[in-house]
Amino acid sequence: MPRSVHVSGSSDGLREALEARLERSGARLVAEPARAEVTIQIDSQESGDIAIIPLGSSSPDSGIVIELSDVIIPNGGGKWGNAVMIDWIEKIMSGKKPDPESNIRYWVNVRDVVDAISTICLSDKENTLNGKYTMCGRRAWEMEGVTDEIRVLWDRYNNSIKHSHTIESLSEVPSPVRGLHSKIEERPDLSKLHEALVRSGGDGWHPLVPMRVSLMEMIASANNST
Repeated sequence: MPRSVHVSGSSDGLREALEARLERSGARLVAEPARAEVTIQIDSQESGDIAIIPLGSSSPDSGIVIELSDVIIPNGGGKWGNAVMIDWIEKIMSGKKPDPESNIRYWVNVRDVVDAISTICLSDKENTLNGKYTMCGRRAWEMEGVTDEIRVLWDRYNNSIKHSHTIESLSEVPSPVRGLHSKIEERPDLSKLHEALVRSGGDGWHPLVPMRVSLMEMIASANNST
């Protein structure tokens, strides 16, 4: 029998993606928390069965707390770390240079995020899981690798529109792997999340959406909004 789920809190691209994913998985979304088997709070200090909060936020009194960061959300506004990516893309599209950033980020597409949350939410093991879970990408990315990729993809898009491709532009293949920072000693601990997904019947935490696809979606969204 489909599980009934109540989702509340911040109304943004993450919530929209999660609700759509839950419905595709067979969940029945309900408006009243009292009628739900599972309640999910997004970016709120209200308690629920599952709370989804930005990295560094105070943890609400919920059985499962998922701390999110560096989520790429096409059409999703600037929360969850997405504002940085939006700023880079908008500046590159307008011919400007993004402000330098030294932070190492662990980008992950929103589809991977909501797939994982849905797996936990709809599992019959959901009641046995508890505590805080860090959720972000597995790969470490420096700004330079990501912005270089954005420039190449944006140039390719413009060349296609203007029919101005050259042999050089077509042979210049972006390499997302160059964005991987291999010297990081302290990475986010994703082992607890991985184990929870395995216990919930999934394959663990293995984000599948490539960085290049995420960036193309972000560029398309930014271009459509201009």
